[in-house]
Amino acid sequence: MNRFARVFTAAAAAVLLSAGVASAQQKKAAPTPAPAAVPKVTFEKYELSNGIDVILHVDRKLPIVHVNQWYHVGSKNEKAGRTGFAHLFEHVMFQGSANAVGEYFTFVERAGANLREGGVNGTTSFDRTNYFATVPSGNLEYLLWVESDRLATLGDALTQEKLDGQREVVRNERRQSLENVPYGRAWKLMFENLHPSNHPYSWMIIGSHEDLQAATLDDVKDFFRTYYTPNNLTLVIAGDFDVDQAKSLVEKYFGTIPPGQPLDRPSRYVPTVESEKVITISDRVPQARTYFAWPTAGYWSDEDAVLEIASYILSNGISSRLQKALVYDKQLATDAVATSFAGEISGMFGVWATARPGSDMKEIEASIEREIARLAKEGPTQAELDRAKTKWEYGFVTGLEAIGGWGGKADLLAQYNTFTGEPGRFDADVARHRAVTAKDIRDVLSRRIDTKNRVTLRFQPETAGRPAQIALDRATPPSLGEDRPFETPTVVEETLSNGMKLYVVERQDLPKVAVRVASRAGAIADPAGKAGLAQLTARNMPMGTKGRTAEQISDQMGDLGATISGGAAREISVGGFEVLKRNLEPALTLFADVIRNPTFPAAEFDREKKRTLDQIAQASNNPGAIATRVRPMLLFGADHPYGRPVVGLPGSVEGITRDDVAAFHSTYWKPGSSSIYIVGDVTVAEAKALAEKTFGAWSGGAAPTITIPPFKTADASKVYLVDRQNASQTIVSQSLRGPIRGADGYDAFRLADSVWGGGGFGTRLNLNLREDKGYSYGVFSNLSQFSGATMWVASGGVQTDKTKESVVEFVKELGDLAGTRPITAEELEAARDGRIRGYSQQFESLGRIADQITELWANRLPLSELQREITAAGQISRDQVLAASTTWARPKEAVLLLVGDREKIEPGIRELNLGEIVILDAEGKPVTK
Repeated sequence: MNRFARVFTAAAAAVLLSAGVASAQQKKAAPTPAPAAVPKVTFEKYELSNGIDVILHVDRKLPIVHVNQWYHVGSKNEKAGRTGFAHLFEHVMFQGSANAVGEYFTFVERAGANLREGGVNGTTSFDRTNYFATVPSGNLEYLLWVESDRLATLGDALTQEKLDGQREVVRNERRQSLENVPYGRAWKLMFENLHPSNHPYSWMIIGSHEDLQAATLDDVKDFFRTYYTPNNLTLVIAGDFDVDQAKSLVEKYFGTIPPGQPLDRPSRYVPTVESEKVITISDRVPQARTYFAWPTAGYWSDEDAVLEIASYILSNGISSRLQKALVYDKQLATDAVATSFAGEISGMFGVWATARPGSDMKEIEASIEREIARLAKEGPTQAELDRAKTKWEYGFVTGLEAIGGWGGKADLLAQYNTFTGEPGRFDADVARHRAVTAKDIRDVLSRRIDTKNRVTLRFQPETAGRPAQIALDRATPPSLGEDRPFETPTVVEETLSNGMKLYVVERQDLPKVAVRVASRAGAIADPAGKAGLAQLTARNMPMGTKGRTAEQISDQMGDLGATISGGAAREISVGGFEVLKRNLEPALTLFADVIRNPTFPAAEFDREKKRTLDQIAQASNNPGAIATRVRPMLLFGADHPYGRPVVGLPGSVEGITRDDVAAFHSTYWKPGSSSIYIVGDVTVAEAKALAEKTFGAWSGGAAPTITIPPFKTADASKVYLVDRQNASQTIVSQSLRGPIRGADGYDAFRLADSVWGGGGFGTRLNLNLREDKGYSYGVFSNLSQFSGATMWVASGGVQTDKTKESVVEFVKELGDLAGTRPITAEELEAARDGRIRGYSQQFESLGRIADQITELWANRLPLSELQREITAAGQISRDQVLAASTTWARPKEAVLLLVGDREKIEPGIRELNLGEIVILDAEGKPVTK
């Protein structure tokens, strides 16, 4: 997900999966041939006198507490001509309230909320707006004070200046997520054509530029007074807390806020499409793509679960109907996707496919129609139906891993309560998906999905304040609570009989296990001229073994509710899966066959190679992807192992053969340079026995060592520009090298980065370019860690017409960090507190734990680093941080890269006299004039 969850939910490109109701990403649950018990989520629900529904759920696996608020208001509550209000107000809610003055994120990050781990945010959908934050358990009172002050006083604290600033931020978000990405307009066009103009889903959640510009302060305050009321709120507290204390605090901070007027709820309004609507769009896209969309009945209707299971049957896995017909067998399409969106008042069933270069889009559309018609007439096979249900159940249980955040237990409790009034519908949700029959799928598809009642999109490549009766004195915030000690999970290291390392973490709170296998077979081993070989090898490994075809692998894993995923990174390649505990042994057996015995069938290799080339072509039209591709080339050298694109370039991938990938696997995927990670509902003894049984006979020693040559950094006295005509934003990127993880001074450097741009919302870069200037939706820094180098990058999309001004701020902020404006004691304290208090949130999910251990192994660091780094963060002095800042923030060595519309931005950049402007193509090669 994007750094901000609301990018994902409010943007048109993500509307299908965003509504907080009934999406395949968010609901998650499944039937199985032999139904297992549904993990229990115990809770208590009660209502305050002012109408707030309060739900309490205790989970003591981590010393954290999560507060999740769902306001039953979304874009469907807006009016034509005043769209985007719900999402705009979501932004405004982060601007501080009467007593929590300043940025909301400053307060909650100080309390320990971890933005990078998804521990704090807000999202808007058609039907609801939610806000969530996770902090250490001792800070529950402080968090409730902050959250209640927003509800009680934000209307009074809202100013024209705050509104204007967030209006520009939202408009930049729209540019970034709708206007500056290929196919970004698809969902806007689909929803406005699928629904009549008076339907609340006919306009986009993010609104239009015109409506956002027209919004007045009184409009927004009136929206707040109407919908941000206690009787329109579900408040969930989940995690490690004392129930009686929580009830007392909720009453203290929320109970005194007066209720609002009763609200009318829009009733079901399922639109009808009398005849096919066809919209053809010429756009800067690399491949043709067609979208089909049909209206459906919506959340918790009789057809909701049926259509979701049908979407799995149509496009989940290579043997699914559409994937097999279009991507796998005939290779007409790069992708084929079916998805079911179910909103509160209606829904949508969508299918899209992206044509391979040279494919006939009419043939692709006809194939989609045939497969849907065949499923509607014949229904699925029992194997297809069981597989889809098992995959859905796996997804449901996976959602229960998270205490809070996007799609976790708190989110589901609030979702069920907001839309059905019953927060405990976990069993019922599973039951309705398990109950789907082949006849149900035939009936619903026959009734809903045909060629007449749909929208078809064809993309073609171009040539006043609250009442005053508040009793509580909110002006003085409660003290932050005492931090409870947190010990990182115990990792047990074992060695298999063949020398392969095994790492096990036991966690029995859910019947689920995460498995990873890592091998020192990363992109640094790609031969010169064949960048992308490690990645193409990893992609082809699940495409056939000595005893299984690609389809059999996909089907057999699907029957177990699992999918093999993975790929290459710089220094390692990783494969993995997550599965319900009951299916661990057969899944691990199959997975081991994929890792040890891939045969790389020629037909499969050709197919995956074509798909890789298609994806590279798509990335060449995305400014963000271009920047990600080019900046390592500039920092390390285009031919350096750290500079070459992991996925490769068209010329390098074209030259890779089937024999190349077979040889690469034989050379670099070796047990002596590989490790296996098993995390979850398993004992060390069980894990070792299973690992020995499945991987113990793997022989072959270790892979050859790769020597990393010296770096060839581009001349930092120049400015590098990639022309992306008509881009609505410019990607501005500064790149430097930093100290490697584990080196002396790294801990101090990490804290300095947390102040600059890597610590969360309240960093210097983001507050400057997003909050103060309104040039961007978000600017942050990040560290890409390799065993021999660290790439330190600050980057963000900015308004095209503010490119010059934004570059000035980037340059200024780096100079300030280097010593012009030294990090203050207050900044350091905030960065330190945020890092320490938010650290435990990195260990909430099994997969996240496995990934962190894998990263340590990749960088050749001891397991003790998990605990050592966070302990060290509390001991670093300001002098050490200032020294790290001046050592590593080197303005004269920073490589500046811009990706945007050259004609519009080059004149302004020349005025800055930053150096010669070098024009590059999308592959990082100089363009000769």
